[in-house]
Amino acid sequence: MHHGWAERAGTADTSYHRLPKDLTLFSEWPVIASHALQQRLCTRLNALCATLGPHLQAVRTLEKGWKQAHEADVLTVDYAIVEDGNGWDIRLVEFQAFTSLLSTGFRLHQLHSDLWPELADCPPWHDVGCDAEWLQNAREWVVGGNSPALLEHQVWQRGTLFDLYATSLLWDVPIVEPHQVEIDAQGRLFSILNGKRNQHDQILNRLILNELPTEHPFLENIKSAQLRWHSHPEWFFLVQKGLCADLKIPFEPRNVRADAWRELGINPEHLVAKKMDSCGGKDLLLSPNAKDLDQLDFAKNWLVQPRYTPYPIAENSQGDAVFAEIRLIVRLDPVKAPWIAMQIVRMYCAEQASASFFKGREGEGATILHTPPSSE
Repeated sequence: MHHGWAERAGTADTSYHRLPKDLTLFSEWPVIASHALQQRLCTRLNALCATLGPHLQAVRTLEKGWKQAHEADVLTVDYAIVEDGNGWDIRLVEFQAFTSLLSTGFRLHQLHSDLWPELADCPPWHDVGCDAEWLQNAREWVVGGNSPALLEHQVWQRGTLFDLYATSLLWDVPIVEPHQVEIDAQGRLFSILNGKRNQHDQILNRLILNELPTEHPFLENIKSAQLRWHSHPEWFFLVQKGLCADLKIPFEPRNVRADAWRELGINPEHLVAKKMDSCGGKDLLLSPNAKDLDQLDFAKNWLVQPRYTPYPIAENSQGDAVFAEIRLIVRLDPVKAPWIAMQIVRMYCAEQASASFFKGREGEGATILHTPPSSE
């Protein structure tokens, strides 16, 4: 599966060796949504987007000191499949106004279509048909400028390098780092690559600003840039899981900040605490006790949620229960309905769905969630 993906992504024969290097990353199982699951995902997502609407306005970037207003154009949402009485349901895990894994999902769909031709008509996206149509829509969304670039920090040290490099190849855009960027007095952004100076009018952003040293010159100038962004860096901080404590989200249980955990009226062992700015399964307390919650530093920066029990969607040949967490990558547009541009599934056998817990067990790893066949 990994070698087939690398061949299609164009990363198999590079000076950086075969990517991805971790051969436990992808699941060898194809996963197809039932109509019931797909309908539930769509219903919950639409309700979430409607609730978040007032928090997605372009003026919020101006309030943070940016010279040009930028609306949030992407939302990544994770749902777990959970036990619900004698059946199953889905539960919101977290969301972020940040893009990821679009290229990975597209190349997985191509690979699955080769391995299982009947899946070619069950793409992991909505509302557009063939691969070419998806590419056209996605290109306009993420790299629609005349001279786009992909922005990230310390690219070649990233665990996400496989996706970054595949993204650069899919869209034929250069990868630039903050130290390679200049912004002139008119707000024009230039990269300096291999001795050449190139102007860019759109940035596909994968940079998280607080990963840079506070004195980095890039941070002083970037807010004056005049260009289009996909996944604008300020939205990473403005829309994230901590908002769950401030909102009443339809279909979801109440969430609170850690200093208010007792308001839930739930035994602490049945709760989970997450640091609001964490990702990748880090800074997570599962089944804490009261002392753990009361002694958290900066308790207002921790989100507390009722804990769920994952629902096993399958059992592998070794007898391990396999669970699933679904990631929806969604295009936001102020005048159009949300577009599910990709459906990723993380299949897991351990306590968490994070890739850092993948050990190569049968079925375990990342794959795509195919939409239901029309004949189901």
